[in-house]
Amino acid sequence: MRNNSADDFDSLFVKKKRNIGLKVFVTIFCLILLSLISIYTYLSVGAVRDRIKLSHAQIEGAPSVSPSLIGLMKDKAWVESRLKMSASDSIGLSIDLENHLLQLELKGVIVMSTKIRDYSASGFFKKMDGNVYFTMFGSPLTIQKFESSIEKNPFKVVQAPKNEAEADAARSVKDTIHHEVFWTVKLDRDFELNIQGIDSVSASQSKYKLGKGFEFERDLKNITKSMQQIIRFKKPVYTPEILISIPENEAKAILRALPTNASVTIRI
Repeated sequence: MRNNSADDFDSLFVKKKRNIGLKVFVTIFCLILLSLISIYTYLSVGAVRDRIKLSHAQIEGAPSVSPSLIGLMKDKAWVESRLKMSASDSIGLSIDLENHLLQLELKGVIVMSTKIRDYSASGFFKKMDGNVYFTMFGSPLTIQKFESSIEKNPFKVVQAPKNEAEADAARSVKDTIHHEVFWTVKLDRDFELNIQGIDSVSASQSKYKLGKGFEFERDLKNITKSMQQIIRFKKPVYTPEILISIPENEAKAILRALPTNASVTIRI
């Protein structure tokens, strides 16, 4: 009987010791996680502030603009930027976030227009004053690099049909690309424009909640890149972004219509 009591006491002692060890491990893990989150937040906010300071340094000496005139400066920047883009002989992209319109233009003539279903922009753009805004958007931006989920310029080698049956079979062949359509362009003023093709905003939001889709992958990639820089004791590189959602077929058509170094005008 005494042996059984001693065994029970020993087992309770071992269990208690294990529970204490588990609590200590969980506590240390949570503290490390909170420390990493705090450092990430601090350095990320610092990177945004550095970018804002750099933008203000570029307009140093310019007269201050009254907040009441910012709307007029935005309209002026939009008109002047599109006017300069119309002087080019190639197709350009105009993005009017205020009126939810995305257009392809050639010599000032609208070649294609689509309604923007949804968009989001980095906080950096909301903190710009009139001078910074005009410096950023008062003239066309230039695309420096394309990255896309589909081929920008697909080439197909088609053999002429030998008979009527082969011709009918060729007519019935449809586009077999079914993966998501999204593309990113790096612009010359050091920010990115992301276009994703969606047929439903609610479906896109549901994908994000499930850890799927372009928007989720983009955010995860940015966080991972920032954490890698923080682990190396470096301040994260902050790149402002604009994400625009338009119908999938039109996202594909616009990607393939744009020249490699196309001009882009934006109104936020």
